[in-house]
Amino acid sequence: MILALQGVPLVIVSIIAFIIILGVIILIHEGGHFFFARRAGILCHEFSIGMGPAIYKKKWKETTFCIRAIPIGGYVSMAGEEVSEELVKTGQHIGLNFRENKVCEIILDEKIDAMIRGEVVEADLYGKDGNTLFITIYDGISNQYFEVLNDASYVFPKGKKMQVTPYDRCFESKSLWKRFITLFAGPMMNFVLAIVIYLIVAFCTGVPNQKSTTIGAVSYGAAEILEVGDEIKEINGKSVSSWTEVSEAMDTLVENAQTKVSVTFLRDGEKKIEDVECTTYIASLGLSNIQAPTKDLPEEIEGLIVGNVELRYLKDKGTYPLQNGDIITKIRVDRYEDGKFTEGVAEPITSWGQLVRIFNDVDVANVRLEYYSYEKKGIVSLEESSVLQTYGNEVLKNQRIEKIQIRVGISPKNHFDFFGSIGLAFENFWSDFTLIFRTLALLIAPSGIRQVGVNDLSSFVGIFSLVETFIGAGFLSLLAFTAMLSVNIGVMNLLPIPALDGGRIVFLGYELITRRKPSRKVENIINNIFFILLMILFLYVTYHDIIRLINK
Repeated sequence: MILALQGVPLVIVSIIAFIIILGVIILIHEGGHFFFARRAGILCHEFSIGMGPAIYKKKWKETTFCIRAIPIGGYVSMAGEEVSEELVKTGQHIGLNFRENKVCEIILDEKIDAMIRGEVVEADLYGKDGNTLFITIYDGISNQYFEVLNDASYVFPKGKKMQVTPYDRCFESKSLWKRFITLFAGPMMNFVLAIVIYLIVAFCTGVPNQKSTTIGAVSYGAAEILEVGDEIKEINGKSVSSWTEVSEAMDTLVENAQTKVSVTFLRDGEKKIEDVECTTYIASLGLSNIQAPTKDLPEEIEGLIVGNVELRYLKDKGTYPLQNGDIITKIRVDRYEDGKFTEGVAEPITSWGQLVRIFNDVDVANVRLEYYSYEKKGIVSLEESSVLQTYGNEVLKNQRIEKIQIRVGISPKNHFDFFGSIGLAFENFWSDFTLIFRTLALLIAPSGIRQVGVNDLSSFVGIFSLVETFIGAGFLSLLAFTAMLSVNIGVMNLLPIPALDGGRIVFLGYELITRRKPSRKVENIINNIFFILLMILFLYVTYHDIIRLINK
C-alpha cells in the first residue's frame, strides 16, 4: 500500500503526514505527563500541542487545552514547576469578585469591573503550612479580610484567567515517587507507543519463515530472473534446505568478493539454474550499483556504472560531484594509519568484485575517483575530483551497519507467528532504544579521527525529509518510522540534561540523596540556561539540515 493522494503533490502529503506523526508522538508524550500529574493531584494550567501562537483553545475543568501554530514540541504547564514573582503584592491595587462570601476572582486589570477594589495589605495565596488562603485589602475606609477559594482565579488584561496555585496542588508538594512518575511518564508513553506500533507492524507483516526456502519477495536485478514462490534448492552448487542456510551462503559473498551467484530453484515443479547479478553497496563509502541506469555507454570508457550514491565528501562537492549513471574508471585509496594518511596508488577499476576486495580491509581512508561524468560529458580526473572519506569500522559497527553489502535481491516468505511477532517487535524496539546511546558514544568518545559530529545530527527538517522517503515505501514502513521516532524522542527526553525530563529527574535524585530540595531559583536558572543552549544547538543542526536538503 502506497501513501498517496491522487492529484495532491508529494510535498503536501509529506507535510500532512509530518504534522500527524509529530502530533501523535507529542500528544502521547505530554498526555503521559498530564495523566500522572492529575493522578497526583497536581494542578495543570495548560496542555499544549505545538509551540508559538495559539490557534485553538478550549478550557475543560481546570485545564486549558491548546493547539499552537508551530507543530514541534509541546508542554504541560504544572503549578509550581517554575519560580515566578508573586502576582499579588503588598501595596498593589486589585479588584475582587466573590462566590459564597469568599474570593473567587482576583482582578489584576483596573479596566475590568469588580465587586470591591482596594490596596493589598497582606495576602497568602500559597498556604504552604495548610493555612487558609486569604487577602486583606484596604478599601479606603478600613482593612477588609477575605478568605480565598482554592479554585479562585487571577484575571489578567483581556480577560485571560489563571487558577491560583495553593501549595497542596503544586508539583513540589508531592512525594518524590509521584514527581518522578509524572516526569518519567512522558518518555515512558513514547516507549509504549513504539512497542504497540511495532507489534501492529509485526502482526501485519508476519515474520520470516526461516524453515522454508520459498522466495517471498524479489527486488532489483533478481526480479528479471527469479519470481515470488520459487523454491531455492542450491546456492553456488551447495544444497540448502532452510532460509538460514540460504543466508549463510550469502554471507560468504563479501568475503569472496563474489558479485554473481548461481541459483538452482524449482518453479512449477521444473528445476532451473540461473546466474544472478548481485547488488553491491560499499556502505563505508556510500557507493553502490543499486538502480544503476541502463543507458548507452561511450564505447571507449571501461569502468563501473554508478547507481544510488550516498557519498561522504570530505571537502565541498566541487564542480562535478559523482552522480547516478557516471562511470568510475580509477580509484586511489589513502589509508589512515598511525595518525596520518598514507597516499595510495591509483588503479583502474573494471568490476564491483575488485572494489569489494579493495574495501574489505580498508578502515578509515580518503578516496579519490576518476570517472566519466555525464554532466560534463568527459572524464573528471583524480586531481579534479573531490576527496571522499570512508566511515571507519568503529563507526559502522557502532551503528550496526555492514561495511559491504552484497545482495541477491530475495527475501523469505513471511508467515504468522504470534510469539515470533512479539519477539520481533521488542527486538526492533531495543535496537532503536540503544541506537541513540551508540550515536552519543561516537559524538563524545575520544577518537584519533572524528567521523561523526554535531553536523550529522538531524532536526525537524531532517525528519521531514525522512518522512518524504518513507511515504513512498508504504503505510507499514511509515508506521515503523513513527515508532523509531517515538523511541528517539523518549530517549532524548531522558538524557540528564537540565530543561529536559531527564535533567529534572536528576534534581530529584539530588533530593533523594541529600534529603533536601534543591533551590527552586537555582534549578530554574540552570534549566533556562540549558534551554537556551538547546535552542542554539537546534538552530545550528537545522541550518545544516537545510544545507543538506539544498545539496541533495
